[in-house]
Amino acid sequence: MIKQKVKRKSKLKKRTRGLIIGLLIAILFVELYCFAVFSNIPFIRKWRNIYIETAMDTLSHKWLATFFIPKGVIDDVMAEKEAILKEQQGLQSKWENVDTEDTPDEPVEPVEPDNKPASGEREFFRLFSELDMRSFLDYVEEHPEVLENGYENVYINCARLSDTGTSMKTIQGDEVLAIDAHHGILIVKVTGEGYVGKLAIVKDPADVRVGISATLGTRGQSVKQIADRYNAVLAINASGFADENGVGHGGTVVGLLISEGVKHSERTGGTYLNIGFDTNNRLYIGASEKDVAYRDAVQFVPALIVNGENVIAKRNLVNGSMGFGLQPRTVIGQTEDGTVLLLTIDGRQIGYSIGTTVVECATIMERYGAVQAANLDGGSSTVMVYRGEEITKPANGIKYGRNVPNAIIVGTLSDEDAA
Repeated sequence: MIKQKVKRKSKLKKRTRGLIIGLLIAILFVELYCFAVFSNIPFIRKWRNIYIETAMDTLSHKWLATFFIPKGVIDDVMAEKEAILKEQQGLQSKWENVDTEDTPDEPVEPVEPDNKPASGEREFFRLFSELDMRSFLDYVEEHPEVLENGYENVYINCARLSDTGTSMKTIQGDEVLAIDAHHGILIVKVTGEGYVGKLAIVKDPADVRVGISATLGTRGQSVKQIADRYNAVLAINASGFADENGVGHGGTVVGLLISEGVKHSERTGGTYLNIGFDTNNRLYIGASEKDVAYRDAVQFVPALIVNGENVIAKRNLVNGSMGFGLQPRTVIGQTEDGTVLLLTIDGRQIGYSIGTTVVECATIMERYGAVQAANLDGGSSTVMVYRGEEITKPANGIKYGRNVPNAIIVGTLSDEDAA
């Protein structure tokens, strides 16, 4: 009898202890949940907001936020995005008034070799002013075949996914992956906290235009297919498209679409901004068709740099990422001298590249001298194709990315290029 009472007391103590531990765990979980969801500590608030923005900026993964975060918290975070987009409606590129005083100081030029460069060499480094001269000449010492056909025909391509890169750098400190002197293209690897991307620097803005899917209106094509259709040297994705439930075929473009002077789609309302080149090869953002005669144009958001001003950095963004989250990115920009910058950032690939914010994209473009820059469609559409090969990793794992209605294309491949 006494033994049974002792056993019952022991079981009761164990049960009580288990309930207490369970209660403490539940209390701790609730406290951690409240801390993560409602805390105003800057570090916690920033990354909570970025998490919400990242989830809510997708079509099929919004539940990652809505499942356990209160609607009021989500609405407060996403309200900033809407406010910023409304603010941007008044932005408009005006090249004659571009103010470059707020852009970073020019990096210190590398020390030139003692021997005075030949005219071909001088022209080469004048054209590719972003290229660090010393690192290029060191590379040539190891690979003298690079100059067999002269500086005007320098062709180095280590931008393929299977390539290991080069020892060359830009004066901004990034690795140079490809130099295509004939087409005036420099391709650079850009990296940062949690992301990997490629920046194509295109010297002749007249070479940059919008190519469209052969089946526009019914079904899109991959960026590679569009590049092949135009025999383009390089291409990136451009416009957004109707994408119900994330399974759209890319055939129905959203917003303005002008390709080589021909309008294929009218401007959409709302907050979308016109982004395109006029007949003088200047990139305009936000300008109406009444004010600018566009030869090639699309629409998207947000603007990043307008008239030399980083319109993202001027806001206090310590609490988030402007509502757009960490995503694969595609961006277009132009410098004062006309050079076109085409940026793609891979994303949604843990262990390789998660993606980045539009804030970081603006910083990259500013570092390379952009005085106009805008975000294009990103996500699983983001891809860069060079000489018929995919040189970035689309988020969906499908080679050459999703089907899209159009692409920003560069130059034309010749028979000699294919040889």
